[in-house]
Amino acid sequence: MLQSLHKADSPVQSEDDIQLALNRKANQKERITLLLPFAGVVALVIIFEALTKGQFLGMENLRLLVNQCFTMGVVVVGGAFLYAVGGLDMSIGSVMALSAMVMTLLFNAGVPLALSFLAGTAVSILCMSVTAFVRNYLKVTPFIASMCVMNICQGVVLSVVADKGRIVFPYSQAAWVDATSTKIITLIVLIGAGYFLFNYTGFGKSLKAIGGNTTAARISGIRVERCIFLAYAAIGFTLAVGGLFTVVRAGIADTAVGGGLNLNVMTAIVLGGFPLSGGANAKFHAPLVGALTVTILTNGLGLLGYANAVGYAIKGLLFIIVVALTYEKSKGKLIS
Repeated sequence: MLQSLHKADSPVQSEDDIQLALNRKANQKERITLLLPFAGVVALVIIFEALTKGQFLGMENLRLLVNQCFTMGVVVVGGAFLYAVGGLDMSIGSVMALSAMVMTLLFNAGVPLALSFLAGTAVSILCMSVTAFVRNYLKVTPFIASMCVMNICQGVVLSVVADKGRIVFPYSQAAWVDATSTKIITLIVLIGAGYFLFNYTGFGKSLKAIGGNTTAARISGIRVERCIFLAYAAIGFTLAVGGLFTVVRAGIADTAVGGGLNLNVMTAIVLGGFPLSGGANAKFHAPLVGALTVTILTNGLGLLGYANAVGYAIKGLLFIIVVALTYEKSKGKLIS
């Protein structure tokens, strides 16, 4: 009797109270999701610093980290726009190789570096636009379309290399490109411009709307096909920038330029908490944090003597684990 009276006197939660509780849980989950990638970076630094006995944070290795992180950092700036619309792409490494080869051939022929870069950028954007066209108008999934573009670019590069032999970039004529100061300035400018476009313009907001629901975006007046083309053009531009710096540093234009870039970029996207399906949960900083994580992981494993096969295996395993944890099986979409 007393128990029933106590239950009757106990306050019943209102709908507002329930909604507030749900909102608190959602905000808590969002904060945890936001902080986890940063916590991962800190944890990796501590682990590798301990395992390498202080070598990891040495000045020489820090300079190496800047060089290693630069190319992927540049590419994921454009990748944020592409992946915001759910554009899973396998051709980026091959497109970078073709773009870098065009720049090198023109520069060796006496064309000024600026014009050579513009030509390489045009090639890169054109290749990515092919995937966008096939996706928009032939209704082929972007993954399959990008695989076709990848094979085309690889075939062109291999054919030219087989015909001309080693295509060497004259490092001494553009050594300033490989300077650390040049890279830092370039990265700051690209990240600043990308952050503004992604977060504070109608273009960036439209991309996230398309990734969330293409049909709803189209009904709301967004020019879906145009925005998708521009997203592919954005990563095309950053691939050209990355290709220029890579070929100057490597000194040779061949299929090795951009090698492993596909897996590294996808791993960076996922490790940073950026949903592969895009949408409203896409955050611009996420792939940058992911790129730093992948670079630290690759560098640390290299210092420990696991730079090749074991390193790729570990990154592949991490990719599987993170995708498994962020895959919403009920809807078949990746979530952050």
